Amino acid sequence: MDLGLAGNSALVLAGSKGLGRAAATQFAAEGADVVVTSSDPDNLEAAVADIRAETDCDPDRVGYQVCDLTDPDSIEAGVTDAIDSLGGLDVLVTNHGGPASKAFADATLEEFDDHYQSILRSTIQTCQIALPHLRDGGGSITNLVAASALEPNEFGLFGNVFRSGIYGLSKTLSRQYGDDGVRVNCVAPRGVHTDRIDHKITQLAEDEGISIEEATERRENELPLSRLGSPEEFGRAVAFIASPAAGFTTGAVLTVDGGWSEHAF
Repeated sequence: MDLGLAGNSALVLAGSKGLGRAAATQFAAEGADVVVTSSDPDNLEAAVADIRAETDCDPDRVGYQVCDLTDPDSIEAGVTDAIDSLGGLDVLVTNHGGPASKAFADATLEEFDDHYQSILRSTIQTCQIALPHLRDGGGSITNLVAASALEPNEFGLFGNVFRSGIYGLSKTLSRQYGDDGVRVNCVAPRGVHTDRIDHKITQLAEDEGISIEEATERRENELPLSRLGSPEEFGRAVAFIASPAAGFTTGAVLTVDGGWSEHAF
């Protein structure tokens, strides 16, 4: 299926690792011009080199821009420079690092402020910068969030609080900018096999005194499909929802979680 992304310009935040990188790789494979951001220039350079090699694309079609989501000035400069380098914008993919797990009684107001900035405020600011460019010719915003924020548990304090705001922002923008041809959706992953999942599996094995194999099986058994998802599967889902092939879909949440979510609607 041709997603219609060839020749489009796509900006992927926090795209040097994990889910963001999976999305950026698929956009490049579909023929889009891509800029990937991260706060770490070394990670960016390595990630972009790998994306170019994996997709065998023209190296000039995949670039990078340093952008620290904890710093509003860095977001302003990084996102603006990225859009300028692309010569416009068709697709924005917002993303952020995974928040820390903490009990409410142990969390400080300073930690709430930090997570507000890195998760919700950074997404708001990026959308504000990008929307005037998207309105020139339609386009899409796809926010990478988390399936767990749709069904909050006791361990995901900061994500439960601030990722929920991204869902609300996404629905609001889809209503306000639909007349301009701009679509805004969320993708909600869980159980996609990235370095972060490997870290969580290792931590589970250490905490429970079990083997890595047993810990992996436990994570897999959380999902009705009884396996972890691949980064490639996730990247294809993001590319689809962001692409003209999903041109009548906006204000939606696409779960990519192996069936983990239990809500019916």
